[in-house]
Amino acid sequence: MTPQGSSVAPNRYDLMADPLVPVLTPGGTEHHDLPGLSRALMTDRVEAFPGLAAHQAAPLFHFLVQTSAMALLRSRSEMANDAEVQEVLATLTESAWRGLLEGLTPGVADTAWSLVVEDPTKPALLQPPTERAEDYGPFAETADALDVLVLAKNHDRKQARAVGAGPHQWFYSLVMLQTAQGYSGRGQPGIARMNGGLSSRMLVDRRPSGRWGPRVRRGIRMLLARRREVLRAVADGVFKEEGGLMLLWLESWDTDESLSVAELDPYFVEVCRRVRLVGTEAGDIVARARPAKKNRVDAKALKGRIGDPWIPIKRDGPGAGEARTIGAGGLGYRVAQQIVLREKPLALRALPGEKGADSELHLTVLVRGQGKTEGFFERVIPLPASVEIGEDDVGLAEIAQGMTDLAADVEKTLRQAVIVYLQGPEHPNFQRRDARRIVGAFHRRVDAEFFSRLFEAVGGSPEAALDSWQVRLRDLAEDSANRVWERWSPPRARREKARTASEAVLFGGLRKHLPNAFRARPEEVTR
Repeated sequence: MTPQGSSVAPNRYDLMADPLVPVLTPGGTEHHDLPGLSRALMTDRVEAFPGLAAHQAAPLFHFLVQTSAMALLRSRSEMANDAEVQEVLATLTESAWRGLLEGLTPGVADTAWSLVVEDPTKPALLQPPTERAEDYGPFAETADALDVLVLAKNHDRKQARAVGAGPHQWFYSLVMLQTAQGYSGRGQPGIARMNGGLSSRMLVDRRPSGRWGPRVRRGIRMLLARRREVLRAVADGVFKEEGGLMLLWLESWDTDESLSVAELDPYFVEVCRRVRLVGTEAGDIVARARPAKKNRVDAKALKGRIGDPWIPIKRDGPGAGEARTIGAGGLGYRVAQQIVLREKPLALRALPGEKGADSELHLTVLVRGQGKTEGFFERVIPLPASVEIGEDDVGLAEIAQGMTDLAADVEKTLRQAVIVYLQGPEHPNFQRRDARRIVGAFHRRVDAEFFSRLFEAVGGSPEAALDSWQVRLRDLAEDSANRVWERWSPPRARREKARTASEAVLFGGLRKHLPNAFRARPEEVTR
């Protein structure tokens, strides 16, 4: 697959030996190979990854955690407990990490971690070996063109702009493509860990902080501690408990037959495209690819319920029992509270030593659409030490749903009141979008306060929590309406008449939906 007459070396950019990944550390920028990066993460020396796009962070996190956990599982049949796991992670040297990771690629470690391998019959990093290299055609000439973003209008992020990208950027894009891509046209299937070709692979995690080292360490501990539960999360016998395929890029993919889930380890790192990176005479990298008629893993029937501990599974309504798909609306409080308190992915459960300690809930997803990217969404929710996510927090979930329902009722009331004011009380058209701006601002204020007020309810009565929320919603709704009444003028009818009608709609609705907010203020003159 190397261009004719090329002098490209047979094996280039080996992440097991070459310091290709730039890392910002307390002492400045360093460059590491994969074993050195693993050691830096375990010692919490990684501040950031220069060149890593925001939407590429979750796939890189998955890749690092899954490969590390499988390397430990393969080399050590069983570790006694979480304390032993933590001790092992703290003491592993760079050399030890090299041995562990190479142990995942027995017999092919000399090529399996390299970005460019001249011999196509040997595996390269995230690139299956092939005997049919002549069938591979041009695919991407820049690293960002290999990425999953669909940028039809060529704005926000420009297309194919990473000319002369470094090997680390090809690495990030390759991880993104092979472990997070969905269906993108005939011959271009998606990954197994999503509900349908137009869905997304979501990350819902619990972390000590936003720092890479503690996050990756906890992720490894979590996979080792939750393995039995992951195996049961789909159905007994779906995965191979021992001896399953771990790194799917080691397997030849020349036929159109899919791999069965029963052949795989539950933490497998997949590849969804037949891609090979090729070195050019100029020293650049380009990607070549071959279409595939079928998905690499036959998991369509599972609808994304494939045991991934970071993926939420819907419990109610349409699609119950399937992996949740996030729409263009993103990760607002209505969706987030369902994910955190009702669906509760395994990654949110406390590990030993985490109970009674502050932490964060981290939700992130790149939302894909029909021929487009709907947006990248990320949400961090502080989790106080007093709150635990587990099987016995049903009461908190019920409070959250009650708060959500109240906010939806108030939002509808506010919308009607604003429309009546702006259009006049005679014949308001509630189908128009006149109130979108002010209602959107109200929604964002509710969103910003929702979880902090919810978690304040822990230890108290549900009734008191909902009463307090009613009072706050009343304050927010009144403040939003006052801004409209004071700053905007109705285009028709007298201002006084429009305001009087608008107030009647607002306070009539608030008294109906938030009765306790008014009983809580007996000293006020009733309106």
